[in-house]
Amino acid sequence: MAGGKRILILEDEPLIAMDLEDLLIANGHTVIGPYATADDAINSLDRTQPETALLDVYLFNGLSFGVARELKQRGIRFAFMTGLVMTDLLPADLRGSPIILKPYNEKELLAFVADGTSEKSPC
Repeated sequence: MAGGKRILILEDEPLIAMDLEDLLIANGHTVIGPYATADDAINSLDRTQPETALLDVYLFNGLSFGVARELKQRGIRFAFMTGLVMTDLLPADLRGSPIILKPYNEKELLAFVADGTSEKSPC
């Protein structure tokens, strides 16, 4: 695939992280991470300069909202990935952010990575 992107993965479930990584690499993208903690993801941003990020909402050590805010401030596209319907879960400043439901549809995920389109949760 020409024009692969640098994609940050924040996912604390190792099998899901590996599956995402394999899918993205197989489709010509460069994976940053995967990271299991919000701090590790944030600390990598200056060094790695991702173009897009996929963020698990619920991490073992908290939520990924801080990472989302940092990405938003830097103008980096991101989508939340979750197995839960997130009505009213997102803080007001993050409502309307793209959400990819788990188990994710590969076509939907790759479409978001390619051009930023994704179904949005009714938040």
